[in-house]
Amino acid sequence: MGKTQADTTLEDAEKLWLGGEIQQAREAFRRARLLYHEVGDPAGEAAALTTLGDFEAETGHQAAARECFIDARKLFAGDGDQRDQASILVRLGQLAHRAGNPEEARQCYRSAAELYDSASDHSGLAHVTKKLGNIERDCGRQDLALDRYGEALALYRRANDTLGQAHALKAMASLHRHLSHRDRAHEEYEQAVELYRQAGDALGEAAALQGLGHLLIGLGDRAQARKTLEAARHLFATSGHLKGEAEVLLDLGRLIATAEPNHARNHLHHALQLFTRLGQNEAAAEAERELANFPG
Repeated sequence: MGKTQADTTLEDAEKLWLGGEIQQAREAFRRARLLYHEVGDPAGEAAALTTLGDFEAETGHQAAARECFIDARKLFAGDGDQRDQASILVRLGQLAHRAGNPEEARQCYRSAAELYDSASDHSGLAHVTKKLGNIERDCGRQDLALDRYGEALALYRRANDTLGQAHALKAMASLHRHLSHRDRAHEEYEQAVELYRQAGDALGEAAALQGLGHLLIGLGDRAQARKTLEAARHLFATSGHLKGEAEVLLDLGRLIATAEPNHARNHLHHALQLFTRLGQNEAAAEAERELANFPG
């Protein structure tokens, strides 16, 4: 079966989102949802609503995201696929977590875990377990968070899920870096980078390289940190992920500000342009503050 007009519209919406065309992307997502609805394709409509919810959450519209997820959950309930319903519960949990409601988030994740368990989906269980680890981390219970991440890693390995293993290792590395367990963090970041590479996930690899770059800065290895961050920037740029590219440009501008002020200024100007284009006002203001440290 070939692509429908709705399929093409949904793909276009995702490209617009990645390219930073926020309002056009929102309109395209809504158009795709309507097209699926008009042709009587509830699975397609639910998928469009889910992606639109992800988009609204990423761009800071939490109430709109929640509405999309609730509507998608109703559609998924009609076809009886427990994994689709679980994925929506995970998203609702993430919204609750961001809103500062950890108990509501836990309830969503536990409900999702029951559905994944019923479907014998070990990767899904691992995903929920990692999310529960994030709650423990943000509540200051770092040991419990590491336990959950370790459980998630074991579940991902049981499922032979390379990408999931990379996600778990990156989460562990980030927390170990925060706890100043630098050797552990370094090892886990490098493992994550290799697994992302094996899975062909350029954006995951870029994010892991960025974390490794931050670790190397803390270790005082500024030359290797720069190489690592440049590699991350290249991956974000070639993937068209403007936010990731801008964040790494900000990192690089700070890193080389003293040694190479002209290059640093150029990086910061580029970051400012990208953040402004994306409507990331706080990040844009941060880039402006960094630029104010340069004369002229």
